[in-house]
Amino acid sequence: MSVPTSINDDGFVLVISSSKSKRKRSKGTRKSTNHIFHSSGQPEDSTGNVEINIDEFLRRFDETENDFFQSEFFRQTVSKIVPILELQNIRHIICLGLGRLSECTISRHQLAFVRGLQKQLPSVETPIQFYDPIFSQQETDIIQRLGAVVLTENLEGKYSAAEKTLFYLPHCPKQITNNLLWKNWNQAFLGNVFLIGNSFESIISNTPKRLLKSNSEYLLNIADFCKETKLDNIFKFKDIFNDTSLHCFDITVLSQQEASFWEAQEPCYAEDDLELISKSIQQNLELTNKDGS
Repeated sequence: MSVPTSINDDGFVLVISSSKSKRKRSKGTRKSTNHIFHSSGQPEDSTGNVEINIDEFLRRFDETENDFFQSEFFRQTVSKIVPILELQNIRHIICLGLGRLSECTISRHQLAFVRGLQKQLPSVETPIQFYDPIFSQQETDIIQRLGAVVLTENLEGKYSAAEKTLFYLPHCPKQITNNLLWKNWNQAFLGNVFLIGNSFESIISNTPKRLLKSNSEYLLNIADFCKETKLDNIFKFKDIFNDTSLHCFDITVLSQQEASFWEAQEPCYAEDDLELISKSIQQNLELTNKDGS
């Protein structure tokens, strides 16, 4: 079998979408909005999305997933991070910002990755929970057909970890991470957060401190108490798992911090500095789509 020469070469057919409008994306401009991957030419639905042959999509995704599970990247990653997670008795997995499965190989391999991790963690007895405000209805149907749960409310990353929870945030805006940390900013919950996403170390190294203070304050404050395990970027496609780490927080050391350390105000971001799709933006997009249908 020949090695794919481009990131689009994974068995899905590329067609051009004539979507009525280009919607703001949850991961910036990483993923092109004018390409849809599906099994054959299909008509558009009322929102301008190209319809997907779901059965054919799932068949091809199964091939992609099986190939991914055989990769050296997945084998090495499992051997590196699963022992850490097994010791913690992870109970739940939540994936935020996966992106458009119908459009991009990146999203499909990230989906294969988190599903593969679940198979390696027997302590996780509940379905993976997914949320992305840009999921189409057919993408929601695909995820549900795969046995997972698609959440319906845009919490902007503000999820509480009452039990040990693995959060997978593949190349998500740092404000999502910041909101997640704020929501769990106490001794009872922060130790339950295990996060796979963009490397904190790289974010702090590559972002001016004044910007971090204004839109990623909790990420900045927790960095000294974070144990980061980097994933080796040896997958054949280099822009899927690049700069990705598992982050765990040392609650023993954190418990010794002064009371002032735990004082926490809900993050508020300037509109021109917003990286995520907020509730209000999502509502406006939905109203625009309804008006244009």
